[in-house]
Amino acid sequence: MIYIKCNVQNEIEDITFTNTPGYTMSSVFDPQVKAFLENSQNEALIKDVLNDLDLEMVRVIEDMVDLMIEKDLILFTDLPEPVQNKLLFKRSLRDSLNPEVSLIGEEETLNF
Repeated sequence: MIYIKCNVQNEIEDITFTNTPGYTMSSVFDPQVKAFLENSQNEALIKDVLNDLDLEMVRVIEDMVDLMIEKDLILFTDLPEPVQNKLLFKRSLRDSLNPEVSLIGEEETLNF
């Protein structure tokens, strides 16, 4: 699900993937969202949203790799050594901050 924030002219001024006060639930199929994405004047905000989404997707991919390892679909040692090192280092950094913190909320799902 995506959430949009509109200005007084009812134009989208921000998009997020987390339910946030002041934002309204929407969909990528909403005509207002489609028009926003097609408007070249919104390129900077679209790039910011894309960068944020890319960062969040990295964590999703990490979680998928962990799940595949847990289910014995792949072995950790099947991954190239640089990938193993990065995954281990990121996990140790995350655990050193707070082992209970997750970047992905349990309530986040894809609803188009």
